[in-house]
Parts: sequence; C-alpha cells; structure tokens
Amino acid sequence: MMKKIIVFMLVLLSSTLCLSSCSKDDDINLSKESVIGTWDVTWAEMDGESLDVPAGYVYITLNNDGTYKVVMFSDRYSGTYKIEGNTVIGTTLDPITEYFKFTKLEGDNAEIDYSNSEEDFYKFKATKR
Repeated sequence: MMKKIIVFMLVLLSSTLCLSSCSKDDDINLSKESVIGTWDVTWAEMDGESLDVPAGYVYITLNNDGTYKVVMFSDRYSGTYKIEGNTVIGTTLDPITEYFKFTKLEGDNAEIDYSNSEEDFYKFKATKR
C-alpha cells in the first residue's frame, strides 16, 4: 500500500512539474533584437472577420533607436516605443498609445494582438522581412 502511495505521489509531482514548465503567451519576453525590423502583416482579424492582407499594405517597422512606424493601408503613424514583457508599447506623435502584444513568436513569424487608446482591436499574423 505504501509503495502505491509513493508511486502516486511521484506521478503527481512529475505531472505538476511538467504542467508548470509549459509556456503561456505571457511568458514571451521580447528583446529589442527579437523585434527590430519590419513586420509584414499577412493576416488580420477584426470583430471576428478575418482578412488575408496583401504584401506591403500593413506593416510595422521597429527601429533600434526606439522609433517606429506603422502603415495600415493609406494611414501612417510614427512615434517612439518601449518593450514591456511580451508587449511593444508605442506612442505616436498625436499622441495615441498602441499596444502590440506578441502572443506567439517563432523566429521571424509572430502572432500579435493589437490595440490602441482609440479602442481599436485587431489580431495580426506577421512575418519579419
């Protein structure tokens, strides 16, 4: 009986360790090196509707000097940014605050939840040039 309890405890402990080591979206810690460059949005979703985005129509350029530019079709925004955890927080010259929360980052491919202080919300899939 005692042997079964010990085996059960070991199984429980190992499964707990396994589950606690699995990564979550919030576990992504961005570095400047991982995000610097131009991210071409290839897919976007707004209000549950998805759209394949033609190349060059929507992109985000993050520069090493802390400046950035966003192009969304004919709209262009620029400003400065900082990185907090898995989120790039930009402030445009208007000023509008933009949040680019990286929910998945695998090499040059990312999934980003975008929101801003004007209450716009989008989901993006992007590839770094």
